[in-house]
Amino acid sequence: MANTVYDNIVLSNKMNDILKTKVDLNSYLTIDTSMTEQAGMKKVINTYTATGNVEDLAMGAGNTDDISVSFTSAEYEVKTTQGRFQYYDEQAMKDPMVVEAGLEGIAKTMVNDFTTKAIAEFDKTTATVEAVAYNFAMVVDAIAAMNVESEEGMFLLISPADQADFRKGLNNDLKYAESFVRTGYIGTVCGVPVIISKALTKGKMFLATKEAVTLFIKKDTEIEQVRDADTRNNTVYIRKVAVVALTDATKVVKITVAGQ
Repeated sequence: MANTVYDNIVLSNKMNDILKTKVDLNSYLTIDTSMTEQAGMKKVINTYTATGNVEDLAMGAGNTDDISVSFTSAEYEVKTTQGRFQYYDEQAMKDPMVVEAGLEGIAKTMVNDFTTKAIAEFDKTTATVEAVAYNFAMVVDAIAAMNVESEEGMFLLISPADQADFRKGLNNDLKYAESFVRTGYIGTVCGVPVIISKALTKGKMFLATKEAVTLFIKKDTEIEQVRDADTRNNTVYIRKVAVVALTDATKVVKITVAGQ
């Protein structure tokens, strides 16, 4: 019987293609593939804040105040996120999609894991809006709390458990478009797309931009295979070295609903 083991480079390319095309992380966080740290090492994230004012000066006068910069540091441990799947030569020969399906399963599960970690980072924000009900005002208040000039780039993440109450509460303030059905959005509020995520819990929503959280990830995918030649059993391990971190706490506001 022919040996159906796939080359590591082939599997790596397939995995990266699936991550790029079938599961999109780019909608709600920044992807940084320049990370050089190894698993077990620490990555320090500095968040900077500039304070001070510019001044109108008369001739011959100088500034009386400086623009100063302060920063807070958070330390994250770089971790290896690994998936494993197993198949027999006979299975791959009978159906060539077996390996493709295994890779896709790992990719989706891996992205779900990164998403859960991203939500945990959103939850670290100190900017909060406490709403008495699901209504238009809570979204307006959250946008105001973000304190930016434009809603461009913002999105609102809500739980599937909130979807019915959200739609009822906002009624005609939730605007629909055909494209939202295809992209996973359920509509917009104040021009902000509303996205459903199973990683959230009922009564807790996040208004954010993708700058709030960054996925620092090694560009290369690590592949390791183990094969039992006697039984023709193949086990494939796929790893990504990554850190999910809150990188700009000013770009996320947590919305909670009383009684939820």
